[in-house]
Amino acid sequence: MYTTTLTESLSPRGKLLLLRKYSENSLSHSPALSEKMYACTLCGRCEEACPSHTEIPVLIQSWREHNPYNETVLNPLVESIQKQGNPYNREQWERETWHISHDEDAGTVYFPGCTTSLFQPGVATSFMKIMEDRIPLFIMDDRCCGSILAKTGFREESERVIQDTVDFLSERGIKTVITSCAGCYSFFLEYPWNVTVLHTSQVLTRFLDELNPHPLQTTYHDPCHLIKTTVTSQPRQIVKTLSEYTEKSDQRCCGAGGGLLLNFRELADAICRSLLAQSSFQTMVTACPFCLYHMKRNTLRKILSLEELAASCLTE
Repeated sequence: MYTTTLTESLSPRGKLLLLRKYSENSLSHSPALSEKMYACTLCGRCEEACPSHTEIPVLIQSWREHNPYNETVLNPLVESIQKQGNPYNREQWERETWHISHDEDAGTVYFPGCTTSLFQPGVATSFMKIMEDRIPLFIMDDRCCGSILAKTGFREESERVIQDTVDFLSERGIKTVITSCAGCYSFFLEYPWNVTVLHTSQVLTRFLDELNPHPLQTTYHDPCHLIKTTVTSQPRQIVKTLSEYTEKSDQRCCGAGGGLLLNFRELADAICRSLLAQSSFQTMVTACPFCLYHMKRNTLRKILSLEELAASCLTE
């Protein structure tokens, strides 16, 4: 954030100072303060860099829960998730345009996520193509995981979404959930359920010996949510096996998460373009549809999901 804006109050240290002054009642709530606290992707890189590992994202998220920002943007988001099952105010039929046959009796759910279904359906169709005749899957594509609600301060609304999903899967006897979305994956790990949660990269590694690599020159972008949950080796194993891979020197946030793209699109785009400008690549591969969507919006260079790369290596 700071490297893009050069604004001290948007730096981790600046935000900590503002939070301290607010907690000491020496700084009152204001639209300007709220803007500073929402101008954050919650990526967690500041916590990694901090010598004392201060949990700045946790503090910011807690602040957001007590101080909602920009109701004209966020209230429609909540309403959309409650009515449409996604934060984009899109009808359910729009999510189903990519659907292919699935197994109604399967004990494993594939949860593509809102962004995959509505904006990057190639991620889902590629994964399902690979899983055909390998793992029976029931597609669960009628709801949001609730992560964006929690990240933008709507904890109670998020918990209702969580409970609805837990109840639904419990009634079906589902034991395993697979998702393409790094944000959904990270959030599902917080759910109060006895269900195995897998990211698609953890599944695709099982079938690498059945795929034919090709000479595509690639690098890999780590989604922040997968760094937090230590899913970093599996995506690299896939890309290294299926293409000519070069490690990217700078693994930074793409700028989309934490509600930043929703509330501050120009800032989110600037962060993304800065990241892409400093990366030399022919093809960038990533393991999150939201990162994929955001980077594709900000470059004409080739960006692929892990699922799309793997599907391109299937033998006919």
